Amino acid sequence: MKTALLIALMSTLTFGQVFAQSQKVQSAQIYLRSGELDRALPAIEEAVVHEKTMSSAKAWYYRGEVYLAIFGTDRPEFQKLVTADPLLVALESYRKCKSLDTQDDFGADINKKMLSIVGELYNRGVEHYNNKNYKAAMADFELVLIDNPNDTNVLFNAALTSEKAKEPAKAIQFLDALLKLNFKSPQIYISLASNKKALGDTAAALNYLNEGQKQYPNEVALIIDELNIFLLQGRTTEVVSKLEKAIALDPNNSSLHFALGSALDQSGDKTKAAVSYQRSIDIKPDYFDGWYNLGAMYFNGAAELMNEANKIPFSKQKEYDAAIALAKEAFQKAQPYLEKAHELDPKDSNTMVSLQQLYAQLKLNDKSMEMKKKRDALGGK
Repeated sequence: MKTALLIALMSTLTFGQVFAQSQKVQSAQIYLRSGELDRALPAIEEAVVHEKTMSSAKAWYYRGEVYLAIFGTDRPEFQKLVTADPLLVALESYRKCKSLDTQDDFGADINKKMLSIVGELYNRGVEHYNNKNYKAAMADFELVLIDNPNDTNVLFNAALTSEKAKEPAKAIQFLDALLKLNFKSPQIYISLASNKKALGDTAAALNYLNEGQKQYPNEVALIIDELNIFLLQGRTTEVVSKLEKAIALDPNNSSLHFALGSALDQSGDKTKAAVSYQRSIDIKPDYFDGWYNLGAMYFNGAAELMNEANKIPFSKQKEYDAAIALAKEAFQKAQPYLEKAHELDPKDSNTMVSLQQLYAQLKLNDKSMEMKKKRDALGGK
């Protein structure tokens, strides 16, 4: 009889504990309805950690409700109740509820609210991105992807943001996911190559660019990125061939003509280089680099001729005079291009140095002194 009484007493105590904790959930619900978030929060937090109610879908549901209410409130005293991001805690709580809700009592409501929270996180990520807070934006996009792993729009934004945040490994992860989802865009290959380069894997970068060109043979940007790698590797012959292909696809691209001129210049084919440089400034008359490089090429050629002339002995005066005349003619050829470059960028030091020396060689002493004064005014640069 005593044993039976003891069992009955223990059952009463157990029921009382469960009832007490269920009351905490009920209290949180009542406080929430009356807007008493400062009382709802401790009640629900106690319920979700107690062993009797920690597996209750209802407890986790109302935890999500309380935190979502804190997120949405404009009252500072309630906003200060939590240090964690209430939006994320609400989302985690709804996920937990969903995993425990075997009877699907809260399914429809939870799905709607989770969708709303995910939308809020996405918008917040976009706002962070626009404010150049790239790491925060990346974190928000990653949270969105937990529930939407195949959303290509979010994956693309996450990849772009990771690249901006200087997280190339993360960016590659998102970009690879896009490829697996058959996302169609040459930018995917361009970005993959860029991030592989950032990690020091040039070979992988070239592989991505090659694959991209197979998919998008008329995409000039893929060719240009490959060219930049070739230039760094000193593969001039391949650069010229690729540039000619790119120009055939985009004949009015001044940058491509300039790049071809630069490659030909480096390879020693000055005649063809001059044609390409000239084409770049014909297309874009205010293209500083085109004007400067063409002028610099003529200037360097003139300087070489002047050096050769100075090697001629005094006994060969006629030969010396002819060589000097040829050098001066070359300096005169460089003059209008360098002057135009100076007009386009009056503070470029390389242009001013070249013009000062050019004027001196042509005995235009006043102009040479004027250029020196301009350089001195800029600190002698």
